[in-house]
Amino acid sequence: MRRLLLLLLVVTTTAVAQERWEGLELNASASATASTGDVAPLWLTANRHGVASHRASSAYVRVAVSRDLQTDSLRQWRLGYGLDIFAAARHERTAAIQQAYAELGWRKLRLTLGARERHLEVQNDELSSGAMTFGINASPVPTARLDIDWFAIPSTHGWWQWRLYGSYGLMTDGTWQEQFAKAGTRYARNTRYHEKSLHWQFGRPDRFPFTYEIGLDMASEFGGTSYNVKTLRANNNQLTTYHHGSGLRAYWNALTCQGSDATDGSNPNSSGNHLGNWVMQLRYHGQGWMARAYWQRFFEDHSQLTVQYGIHDMLLGGEVTLPRNCFVSSVVVEYLNTREQSGAVYHDATPSLPEAMAGRDDYYNHKLYAGWQYYGMAVGNPLITSPLYNRQYVNDREQDNLYFYNNRVEAWHIGMSGDPSDQWHWRALATFTRNWGIYTRPLDDAERQTSLMAEVSYTPWWCSGWQATLGAALDNGHLRGNSTGVQLTLSKSLKLN
Repeated sequence: MRRLLLLLLVVTTTAVAQERWEGLELNASASATASTGDVAPLWLTANRHGVASHRASSAYVRVAVSRDLQTDSLRQWRLGYGLDIFAAARHERTAAIQQAYAELGWRKLRLTLGARERHLEVQNDELSSGAMTFGINASPVPTARLDIDWFAIPSTHGWWQWRLYGSYGLMTDGTWQEQFAKAGTRYARNTRYHEKSLHWQFGRPDRFPFTYEIGLDMASEFGGTSYNVKTLRANNNQLTTYHHGSGLRAYWNALTCQGSDATDGSNPNSSGNHLGNWVMQLRYHGQGWMARAYWQRFFEDHSQLTVQYGIHDMLLGGEVTLPRNCFVSSVVVEYLNTREQSGAVYHDATPSLPEAMAGRDDYYNHKLYAGWQYYGMAVGNPLITSPLYNRQYVNDREQDNLYFYNNRVEAWHIGMSGDPSDQWHWRALATFTRNWGIYTRPLDDAERQTSLMAEVSYTPWWCSGWQATLGAALDNGHLRGNSTGVQLTLSKSLKLN
C-alpha cells in the first residue's frame, strides 16, 4: 500500500507539472443506517462496493478526490487518478482506503494500477441484482490491470469488434479473515487474484439498430497460505496449513488454468480457485430509448464451462430505458437460478468404479480459500448469501465461518427508476427468493425471503453540488430475518480546478 500511495504521489505531481488539474473533483459524503432487525435490509447494504455495513445500525463518512480519465478524451495520452477513504462506525473496518489508483490511457489501451470501483459489464448498476462473477457487492481488489477497448476486426468495417482485459492483484483481507474466522476454521492470507475477460460484439448501431455481444469472464484465487484446511488422514479429520506457490509458475497457471493443489490427490485439478461466467447480450438501439436482453451462465469447473450437464443455472434479465418522461426512466427484470450446480452427485473415477460425476459445484466456495468473497462480502451476486451473515443465520446456529451456506437460490428481481425533474430521482427494488442452502448442508425447508427498497434523491438547483438521498427498505423471511430500516446519505461534490 505504501508503494501504491507513493505511485499516486508521483502521478499527481506529474499531472500538476503538466498543468492537468482540469477535471479534478472532490466528493464528500456521510451516511447513516438504522433498522429494527439483527441485520440491515439487504438493499441498504448490497451492491454498494462494500462501503455500507450489513449491521442493523451503522454510519460512515467518506472523502474522495479524483480525476476522470475521460477528461483527456480529446488527447492521445490520457491520465486519471483517485484516492478515496472512509471511516465507519459498526462496520467490519473502522477506516479503510476504498480506492487508490492511477490510470494511463493511450488510444484503445488503458493501464490501471491500484484499487478502483468499476461498473457492471452489461447490467444496470442501480437496478440490477448484480453480476455472477465481477459484481459491485464487495470492495475493489488492488490490481495491475490492462484493458483493450472495443477494437474492430480488420476488414469487417466495424461490424465485428472485440475487447479484452486482464489483471493480477493481491487480496488484502487476510488479517481480517483470521480475526473473523472461528478457531479451527479455514481462512487464507496473501491470496493472489487474477481476472481476464474477452468479449465480441457484432453489429453497428449507426447502420443497424441491433447489436449482439458474447463474452467469457474468468477469475481465480491462487498463491498465499491457507490455514486450518481439513484433510482425511487415517480416517481422522486433521487441520493442515498449506503454503501455495507464488512464483512465476503460479501466475502462469492462473492465466492458463493449469497446475494442481496439494489436496487434489490422484485426481489433479487446476491450482487455486477458478470460476467465471459466459455472458450474452442482445441490444436494440432505438431513437431516444433502448432495450436489451442478457444472459449469464456461471461455472466453477469444466462441467459448467461446457454444456456437459445441460443448461439449468442462469441469470436471465431484460432492461428497457424509455424516452425522457416524468414517470419511469428504466425498468429491469431478472430471473436467477443456481439450484442445479451440475447435479447433486460428485464422484471421481476409481479402478472399481470408473464412472465420474462432476456435480455439487458448490458456487463461490473452495476447500483451500475463503471462497469468492472479499472482506466477507460476495464478490459476485449478493443473492448468494455472503459469509458476513453467518454470525446471525446459519441453520439457526451462530457460526463465524468464511463459507457460503446458501448458494442454491431461485429469485425474481425487479428494479425501476425515474426522474420527475432535474432535481428529483427515485428508484425501487423488489426481490423474491427461495433458498435451499447448499448440497452438503441443505435447509430443512426451502426458505422464502422478500427484500424491498424505495429510494429518492434530491439535488437542489439552489445549492450546487449537494445531494440528499433517503432510502427505506424491508426484509421478510427466515433466511436473514425480518428487518425494516432507513438510510440517509448527504453528499457534496466540488470541482477543484
